Amino acid sequence: MSEAELETQLVDAMQDALLNSDDLQDFLDQLAQHAAAVIDERGEVTCSVLVLRGPRDGTVSATYSPTSPGNGPTSWAEYQPKYDDGPGLSALRSGAAVLVPDVGREQRWNDVMADAASAGIGSILAVPLRVDDGGLGAVMSCYQRRGQAFSEAVLAAVSTYARLAAKPLLLAERLDRMAKRTAHLVAALESRTTINLAAGIVMGQNSCSQMQAMEILRRASNARNVKLRDVAQGIVEPLAGAATRFED
Repeated sequence: MSEAELETQLVDAMQDALLNSDDLQDFLDQLAQHAAAVIDERGEVTCSVLVLRGPRDGTVSATYSPTSPGNGPTSWAEYQPKYDDGPGLSALRSGAAVLVPDVGREQRWNDVMADAASAGIGSILAVPLRVDDGGLGAVMSCYQRRGQAFSEAVLAAVSTYARLAAKPLLLAERLDRMAKRTAHLVAALESRTTINLAAGIVMGQNSCSQMQAMEILRRASNARNVKLRDVAQGIVEPLAGAATRFED
């Protein structure tokens, strides 16, 4: 497949993935599956994508193997967050592809290679995705059961794929971040609405000011060792149910 054909196929696939994904995890799942199919049509390559979002948001990863789902390369491929170093993290830090032609003969990352060999990994190829966004980093890693599995042609294909997938991945990450912020904002507004309704009920029951009603709610929250919103919910829900029955 030529680079132009690969680019056309990838653009279509990434558009579909963005439209059909609920979040970043869904997008990465589709990206890993598509990469595995494109990079090796024989179905012998396991692909994983690791995204590092920074200390607060942690990592998100996806792995797909057409031949051994749930074991071997598939289960081991998500090793990267568990180690301080390795082919994937080295590629991410250096900005260059890292090739391990033969896991059994590799002299770097001894502990990582030992675990890889135990999982039946013979060759590893890791290529960074240049997302150009501050604290965000991403790397695509490919695994084969046999050694000397990644030719120059495969390296070129993976590098091309990583280059073309970088911008869609960045867009998916930003959309995911915006969706989470929106969800947090909606939750905060709903929580504030519930607390205000509960305060209004307390004001009516005790003929007190809003400040006094809020203090009553806070004391109840502290005494029961539950969140203020949960105390408020307990006050509002019975009345909401009564109102519904009245309307019926």
